[in-house]
Amino acid sequence: MALYKRGEIWFYRFMWKGKLVRKSTKQGNKRVAEQIEAAQRTALAKGEAGLRDQVQAPVLRAFADREFIPFVESRFKDKPKTLE
Repeated sequence: MALYKRGEIWFYRFMWKGKLVRKSTKQGNKRVAEQIEAAQRTALAKGEAGLRDQVQAPVLRAFADREFIPFVESRFKDKPKTLE
């Protein structure tokens, strides 16, 4: 358990897949804070939390070819100077 107290509130801190997870439990009761930390670890293990593997951002050329250029061509097809 990586619980620590700041003022009257309990916080938890632990490493998950090489990333530091540090959050407030918003609780003054240590037992409830322990349960919240355990629930967070369980949620991470199930993949229900927001720390999933990050998806690579598309390369600019791929974004331009797939989304931007078709948009510009359809939006400004009646304005050749703007399209140019």
